[in-house]
Amino acid sequence: MDFIEELNNLSSRILDYKDKVKGEQATIDAFVKPFIRALGYDDTNPTEVVPQFTADIGTKQGEKVDLTILKNDKAIMLIECKDWRSNLPKEDVSQLFRYFTAVTEARIGILTNGVLYRFYTDSEKPNVMDTKPFFEFNMSDIQPSLVNVLKNFTKDKFDLDNARFIAADLKHRGEIKQILIEQLETPTNGFVRFFYEAIKPQMEIQDFANVVKRAFHEFLDEQSEEEPNGSDEQSEEEPKGSDESPLKFTNLRVTMHNGDVIHHYNGKDTYIEVLEKLELEEVMRVRPNIVSTEQFSYATKGIKRGRFWVRGTIGFSTRDKKVELEKIADLLGVSLRVEQVEKKPNPG
Repeated sequence: MDFIEELNNLSSRILDYKDKVKGEQATIDAFVKPFIRALGYDDTNPTEVVPQFTADIGTKQGEKVDLTILKNDKAIMLIECKDWRSNLPKEDVSQLFRYFTAVTEARIGILTNGVLYRFYTDSEKPNVMDTKPFFEFNMSDIQPSLVNVLKNFTKDKFDLDNARFIAADLKHRGEIKQILIEQLETPTNGFVRFFYEAIKPQMEIQDFANVVKRAFHEFLDEQSEEEPNGSDEQSEEEPKGSDESPLKFTNLRVTMHNGDVIHHYNGKDTYIEVLEKLELEEVMRVRPNIVSTEQFSYATKGIKRGRFWVRGTIGFSTRDKKVELEKIADLLGVSLRVEQVEKKPNPG
């Protein structure tokens, strides 16, 4: 069985058994240890995986890390575990922070509820854990690109220097994406001036700021929903790349359980409105990887709606959105008709 198959099997197990798993230790036994085994570590071998590893520091004595992974008798990863129902609040991060400082040889800290795994390191200051994770892996939303990142932490591939390089790379890419998403919502003077000087438009710079913002939104929509090279964006009825039949860009049309039809020019707007109609709090209950009260680490995949963050607005194809809405409707026990239809003309 290959790595992604093992993860998919564990994901199904979590979905089937989570309502019967109660408490932190049960979560460790049912979900976290199988995850560690999927990474190639033997949780029954005390030279590889140690439960309740001592992490005393200063006046804090008797501190124990839930699980610690060893290599050559040295700790390489500290894993702090919580009940699968936990949303992993900041207090839990603080707890892992203390352990990370105490166990000086370990450079990777993981905070998990058995479903969501948040990976931390010390990219900003040696032996001081960063406050934000450099990588997140969600067992309820397994994506091949993220599985490829996770492979670097398996027993066969783990290398401390490589892991630190990956951590820095992911962290900086996340920071760049964060800057871009901030510019998407509120372009700064410097960002606007870059385009203003390149184009030299016949308008005042303060008016040009709105042009930049609209262009940025349209560009991202086109990249995520209209890219001809992305087969998921083509109508399923159209031959892919056929000379006789041109490609057709697709969009979403959703018929709600009460008969209301939601169909905007931008698939993102349709997707967001449907989630809001289903109530974001309810969606968060069944798909916390899609709706959260905390910003997602990959900011370009999230947009703010009131007190909630919604993921999947950028970087999701039309088909991705369709599949996600159908999955959410099924989990909520709601009837939705989600169609992938030819994109209607821009109303202007």
